[in-house]
Amino acid sequence: MSVGLTAQTLDDAIRLSTLDHTGTARFMGAGGAMTALGADYSASAYNPAGLGLIRRSELTFTPLLYTNNTDARWAANRENDRFSNLQFSNFGLVISGQPRNSGTFTNLSFAVGYNRLANFHSHIFSSTSNEGSILDRFTELGRGLDPERIDDFEVGPAYDVFALIFDPTDNTYSSDLEAGTSLRKEHTFRTEGSINEIYLSFAGNLREKLIMGLSLSVPLVNITEDKIYFEEDGEGVNPVFRSFEFTETDELSGVGFQLKAGMIYRHSQALRFGLAIHSPTWYSMSSEFTTSATYDYDVTQIEENIPPGPQTANSPRGLFDYNFTAPWRILSGVGYIIQNRGFISFDIEYLDYTSGRFNFESRFSSDERIRNNEISNELGGALNFRFGGELALDLFRVRGGLQFVESPFESVSDRDLLWSLGVGIRESDFFLDLAYQRGLREGAYNPYKVPGAEAQQRVLTDATVSRIALTAGFKF
Repeated sequence: MSVGLTAQTLDDAIRLSTLDHTGTARFMGAGGAMTALGADYSASAYNPAGLGLIRRSELTFTPLLYTNNTDARWAANRENDRFSNLQFSNFGLVISGQPRNSGTFTNLSFAVGYNRLANFHSHIFSSTSNEGSILDRFTELGRGLDPERIDDFEVGPAYDVFALIFDPTDNTYSSDLEAGTSLRKEHTFRTEGSINEIYLSFAGNLREKLIMGLSLSVPLVNITEDKIYFEEDGEGVNPVFRSFEFTETDELSGVGFQLKAGMIYRHSQALRFGLAIHSPTWYSMSSEFTTSATYDYDVTQIEENIPPGPQTANSPRGLFDYNFTAPWRILSGVGYIIQNRGFISFDIEYLDYTSGRFNFESRFSSDERIRNNEISNELGGALNFRFGGELALDLFRVRGGLQFVESPFESVSDRDLLWSLGVGIRESDFFLDLAYQRGLREGAYNPYKVPGAEAQQRVLTDATVSRIALTAGFKF
């Protein structure tokens, strides 16, 4: 088994293609529906033209409290796990001003800074008791291969700890488990990491009618996945088998490049239209993949001369470099300003997940075709909607918003719903905004898959994700 086929999955393609930018607290509170409005630091990540409506230079930063509360259902059993951390959503500097001796531009803006584009932190714990074992997967993967030819990351470690028994007469493997044994199973799935961008943005305001902007973005990827699968014979039915544990760690890092261009057209003082196009993101990625197996058994019940359990074996370090191209993204929006009393806005965003593409080295060309075919066959286009509004009461602001995010999978028609609320204070030289966002995300995954089996172990998840953001800004 090649390292590429083991480490790169459809999930990696989705993560590198998904934008989950929370922005400033003002942006979050209004549901992210600001493509046509601008005048906010978050424009650098969505529609850089919006920076051209920032009249004075400003320094902005946004700390954010992130919480993920996940319910996991494995067969009839339900577990809950909760994770929280403090992070930075963004910080940066916008330099704005009216150019001298220019009859064309009434305002020019330049911005540099940092944005968090996606957050992957989650902890999932699940458990159940039923028939089947991860060793069933390894016996199938090893079928027809002698011990010198088995892979180093799954079958190899299991064989090295004596969890698999090789039959040289037909090159097959078996385990110490009795047929039909019910095992107690646990699976821990921890993901940490994010995609953050460092960017330069430019925007120009042409006579208060047409505003245009451009961003040069360098996304930085850092994601770590840890999976721990454990199974044991809690009832002591098997004379030899006691427990088996298999762990996987995948560390993904990389850097990319992307261009974002946008415009805002002011049809009137109140009505505005916005359009932004994000180029594909060209990523250069590295994956470091390791596994380990631990098998505990009763050596007194074994005729062969082997050491007593538990025994542990570690895989070699798998290193794999590859490229990935994330899809184009198109955003459009309309906003209406209500005479210094606030605004209402609506955004539409479209991206085609099927246009994402892995690019491996030539010796892994078959793995590349498999992964890209999965992208083409299982993913689809996504149409996302955002609604938002703000009410201005002298210095105070009250905001609310909704987001409907479509699943990247072609066979899933449901949309995740996120709602948000926010408040703020606007002074001449200072502003402070607070926002709360909450959403429910449904998902599913397999703790392990047995090749060719009709029924697979499957965990269903309901993750409640909440964010509290505080933005402080200073104008000068």
